[in-house]
Amino acid sequence: MQLVLALTLLGLLLVLGGFLVRPGAPVRYRAERRGSTAILRPPRGRYALLGTLALLPVALLVGVGYTAAREGSSGWGGWVLEGALVAVGLAAAGWLFAGEFRNQVRVSDEAVERLGPTLHRRLPWVEVARVQHNGVNRWFVLTAASGSRLWISESLGGIGDFADAALARLRPEVLRADATAREALEQIAAEARLQDAASR
Repeated sequence: MQLVLALTLLGLLLVLGGFLVRPGAPVRYRAERRGSTAILRPPRGRYALLGTLALLPVALLVGVGYTAAREGSSGWGGWVLEGALVAVGLAAAGWLFAGEFRNQVRVSDEAVERLGPTLHRRLPWVEVARVQHNGVNRWFVLTAASGSRLWISESLGGIGDFADAALARLRPEVLRADATAREALEQIAAEARLQDAASR
C-alpha cells in the first residue's frame, strides 16, 4: 500500500511539475535595465516552487527509510541507496532554489548572456550563425558557428527587448535563413510595442 501511495504521489508531482514549466506568454515584455543591458528573468516563484516539489520525494524517501529502520527490514545496501537518492534530491532542490535568484538572460548591443546557478554562457550577436524558433516549446535557439547553442524562452519577462535586439543585431542573412524565427521575433516585438502603448 505504501508503494502504491508513493508512486501515485510521484506521478502527481511529475504532472504538476510539467504544468508549472510549460511555457506561456510573459507578463511583461520589457525588461529591467542595468545601463544599456536588459535583464530578462523567468516568472517569479517558478523555480522556488519546483525546488519545493523536488523536496517532496526526498521527504517520502526519508519516511520510507524511517519505517524500514523501525521494522528492521533494510540492510546496508538499502541505506546506501537511500542516502544517495536523498543526496541527489537535495542537490536538485538546492540547484532549483538557487535558480530562483540566479537564472537570467542579459541582452546588450554586443551579446546575449545566459546565467544560472552553474552556467554562464555568452554569445556575441556577430557570432550567431543560425536562429530557430520552436513554436511548441516556445523558445528560440541561437547557434554559433562553433555549434554552441543558447536557448531563450518566450516566457522570460522582458522578451520584447530580446526580440528588438535580435532583429536589430543579427546579421541580415541569419534572419533571412529562417522565416519562422524572424516572424516570431517580429510578432513579439509588435506585442511589446502594443503593451508599451497601453501602459502610457
